[in-house]
Amino acid sequence: MVNVQRLFGREVHYAVPLYQRPYVWNEPDQWRPLWDDLQPLAEMVANGQQGRAHFMGASVQEPIAVPSGATETRRVIDGQQRLTTLQMLLKAFRDVAFARGHAPHAKAIDKLLRNDDPLIADAPKRLKLWPTRTDQQDYQHVMDAACPAELLQALGKPGAPYPLKNHTIANAYLFFHKEIDAWLTAEQADLASRVTGLYGAIRDQLRLVVIDLDEKDDAQAIFETLNARGAPLLSADLVKNSLLGRLPPDKADEAYRKYWQAFDSDGAFWRELIGRGHAQRARIETFLQHALTLLTGEIVSPGHLYNAYLDYAETPAAGTALDVLARFKRLGDIYRRLLQPQTDERLARFFYRLHTLDVVTAWPFILALYDRHEDRPDLVRDVLIDLESYLVRRMVCRLSTRGYGTVFAALTGVVTAGQDDVVAAVRGALLEGDAEVDRMPSDTEFEHAWVTNKLYENLTRPRLRFLLEAVEEALRTGFAEETAPPRNLTIEHVMPQGWREHWPLAGGATAEHRDRTVQTIGNLTLLTRRFNPYQSNRPWVDGKTPESGKRANLDAHTVLVMNRGLCDRADWTENDIEERATQLFELAKATWPLPSQPNLQTFDTAQPHQPRSHAASATSGSET
Repeated sequence: MVNVQRLFGREVHYAVPLYQRPYVWNEPDQWRPLWDDLQPLAEMVANGQQGRAHFMGASVQEPIAVPSGATETRRVIDGQQRLTTLQMLLKAFRDVAFARGHAPHAKAIDKLLRNDDPLIADAPKRLKLWPTRTDQQDYQHVMDAACPAELLQALGKPGAPYPLKNHTIANAYLFFHKEIDAWLTAEQADLASRVTGLYGAIRDQLRLVVIDLDEKDDAQAIFETLNARGAPLLSADLVKNSLLGRLPPDKADEAYRKYWQAFDSDGAFWRELIGRGHAQRARIETFLQHALTLLTGEIVSPGHLYNAYLDYAETPAAGTALDVLARFKRLGDIYRRLLQPQTDERLARFFYRLHTLDVVTAWPFILALYDRHEDRPDLVRDVLIDLESYLVRRMVCRLSTRGYGTVFAALTGVVTAGQDDVVAAVRGALLEGDAEVDRMPSDTEFEHAWVTNKLYENLTRPRLRFLLEAVEEALRTGFAEETAPPRNLTIEHVMPQGWREHWPLAGGATAEHRDRTVQTIGNLTLLTRRFNPYQSNRPWVDGKTPESGKRANLDAHTVLVMNRGLCDRADWTENDIEERATQLFELAKATWPLPSQPNLQTFDTAQPHQPRSHAASATSGSET
């Protein structure tokens, strides 16, 4: 076990290989606990007591042969997160000590940060540690700056608040600088004794176990063994390590820059946690799952990504390491681009609805489609519209999603098979399913579910909202100022769920039938968050103050086409609800037609048009 003095006190250069992941430690999980443990140690040292050593874990290192007389160089196989954190802690302490008038301590700390051999010609080797390529620029900025203000200026973010986005190494420095300065200058604190105490605690009491490899040890195998199970290292990092480790050193650096660096440099995107609860994962892990499912033709489990990659890499289809890197790069570029706002309005709606549906198993198929046919946008658009019809119809009919992995694996095979007419081939595959797990609902089944299902209770609010948004979009003509409604509207029951206060039963209607009917889509619309509670349980027409009923309020305030049509109805009963649901179905059927049917141009908002008669009547009782 070695302390910081033995680790950094001699002339030594620690090089982090390019295959290592970027620096990812953060304040709540690592920096804050380290600082909280370090303070009492520093206070004990300041008071002349011998504190208990703080163990920071292990570092696996591989000595690198250098010419006689050159600075000792060691490759960091594991433990780069710890070493980098120690360097940021030391640099922050050095700058605070110097700024607070303790130059001797600042100079002593400098010897733990930099090598002072005048014969060193390579600038990075003058530093004790040199991180992986993605972090090198920010690391150099930290080492060159004398204070946080200088660092922010070098990063092009003068005056920016902590934490900075996508600058994890800089954030480590800024965190420790702030905490050290506050602790050293706390009220009634003896600044000199605290500087001495903190210096002694860091230098002598922080310790690591250093494991040296020799020429007989397989550095890559040890790296994978240490990190493949239960560690926060991502499967994507192991994949990168494996691929680059299969290349000669002179080729690995170029391959990293060309094919993988974008995954590391844009950490704010690729390492962002997505999903909910136990399923939450870094986005790059989700992408890797989709990519491997596409490449292997088999459903890949999130918990077996690295093993799936290893199995794939051994197949003839994988080709060389460069071939695999190029495939991941290509698919990664597509995936990232598709998660950005789309310029094509119809595709933008597709990806918005796909995200709301949360059908992640469709992504290998979508990646295959774009990979093969991105240069044929009309073909891609047609296939995705068919796919949306399939998903929405099944959702409304409440059909199971459990078989979607198998469904989309088969569809991916259709795309990669090189069919001449991909649109027809995919449509045929969508239509041939005849089981509950894979069938495309007919118009009859779709209509029955649309009209009678209690969709308000059966669907999540976002999913129900996009159904109503689609109805509104279908009603708007190409001459409208906006072709789509706002995405922040709320769902309103026209006849309220609390109907008993102002909506007496009439014409033989029963309470049981009404309670069911109010939850169907014929009784639902969209309102702003402010307008929705204002409508509440009001009557449709208020006999005492007609201007305050629901119909009058809609007439006075709404701008949605579907709501303007509602204002034409003199009454609002169960019959009106069922009639409107049937009329709205015509819009739904046109928006999500059976793939064997053409998409009806009547509702294509790309061209100016007038709605068909059933569209106009969908919200107006006066024309029925």
